[in-house]
Amino acid sequence: MNGTKLAHSALAAVALLAAACSDEPSLFRGRGDGGADAGRDASTRRSDASAGSTGSSSGPGAGCKNLQCQQLACDNGVSTSVSGTVFDPAGRNPLYNVAVFVPNTKPDAFDAGASCDACNDLYTGSPIAATLTDAAGKFKLDNVPVGASVPLVIQVGKWRRQLTIAEVSACQDNPQPNGTLRLPRNRGEGDIPNIAVSTGGADTLECLLRRVGVDADEYVPGDDGAGRVHIFQGSRGSDDPPATNTSPAAPSSQVALWNTAEHLLRYDVLLLSCEGDETANMNQQALHDYASAGGRVFASHFHYAWFNSGPYGNENLASWFAGSNEIGNVQGSIVTTLPSGAPFTKGQALASWLANVGALRNGKLPITDAKRNAEVSAQNPHSQSWIVAEPGLFSQGGTQYFSFNTPTDALDNVGDTAASYCGRVVFSDLHVGAASRDNRDRPVPAGCADAPLSPQEAALEFMLFDLSSCIVPDQAMPEPPTLI
Repeated sequence: MNGTKLAHSALAAVALLAAACSDEPSLFRGRGDGGADAGRDASTRRSDASAGSTGSSSGPGAGCKNLQCQQLACDNGVSTSVSGTVFDPAGRNPLYNVAVFVPNTKPDAFDAGASCDACNDLYTGSPIAATLTDAAGKFKLDNVPVGASVPLVIQVGKWRRQLTIAEVSACQDNPQPNGTLRLPRNRGEGDIPNIAVSTGGADTLECLLRRVGVDADEYVPGDDGAGRVHIFQGSRGSDDPPATNTSPAAPSSQVALWNTAEHLLRYDVLLLSCEGDETANMNQQALHDYASAGGRVFASHFHYAWFNSGPYGNENLASWFAGSNEIGNVQGSIVTTLPSGAPFTKGQALASWLANVGALRNGKLPITDAKRNAEVSAQNPHSQSWIVAEPGLFSQGGTQYFSFNTPTDALDNVGDTAASYCGRVVFSDLHVGAASRDNRDRPVPAGCADAPLSPQEAALEFMLFDLSSCIVPDQAMPEPPTLI
């Protein structure tokens, strides 16, 4: 049988399978339970599905449902696949550890706010083919259903975009055009976590989200509006300008954000921009409860005050050094091993990813205006260091970026097989504003510079999406969504 006849045969098989349909809505209407007859019918129509394909195919077995009925077994060790590269919302940098999958039903809507979710609780829609992107943002998804309008989901945590592949040809790879697969820039394109940002007088962390591609219309003051980036005004140090704010003005972080755990729990992610002095009027218990319930926290520089005392002060997270502790411009080394000496998979991915996006100089991360407020060692078993400053003539080095999962003691009882982490916290002495041209005199986000990410901002972008991802122990390999 020549390629043209094979193509016609496969398309006829897919059309016949799709005719046996359920009442699923939207993209899934017309893809129902194929049943035994449909399976036998497809198996009689062995084909390559298109001229130039590399193997023949047979239809699915009895009992298939929806898109399962379009998954065809190929001969000669080949597979029907889709490949491509997933980018950040700006379409600039590829992203690591993004789940790519074909759902068999319409994925569920997300509930906004912190929650303790296992990875597979986030991957809804009954995946039937799934994989993860590598450190170059690349993926190859095997056993993809054949035919027209095949749905494809790209997702990391509650960042999610649902796309449609116009046509998938059987028993060959179906590469997607470069630049077409990226996370959403706004709610119209897909799902974005509900993010709270507390601004500060010494940094412009709120601008990181603009530079990774989130639309300005997603910024709103406080809890108002339907946007996904909620701005609260933090404080300033004695030598710093006022913390940036929106227009109309956002409420104070002290009275409307971290004053209660209830306020914090409205948000999936909390970003705390450096204020230029130790955080005032903290409710340390509220932050502790938020993270333990599944909240994700990024805190920079002087926000060490949340962790060196109070509930987290008793959890041996790091050796802390109070004050500004400026160490100037330094070279950062990426940590690629666990305290045990075993490989740190995500640290290795960070090193490769930073090299891929051009952020390293001779294998090191250049850091502008670094600080030294934390030192993480093997004596801090709950914490994992990611970036350390190399000691220099005027510097003792220091941990620039470390994380810990919450509750920190979740896995301490080795006999509790059901135990799991819920949330995640990152502390960093890397500043966004130290290497940017943001205009602090203009309202948020109008004052954010439209520019490529600096090297240290690139490290923070990796952090942002890792912070948003589902929680796995540092010693574990990330896993793709489980197939039905």
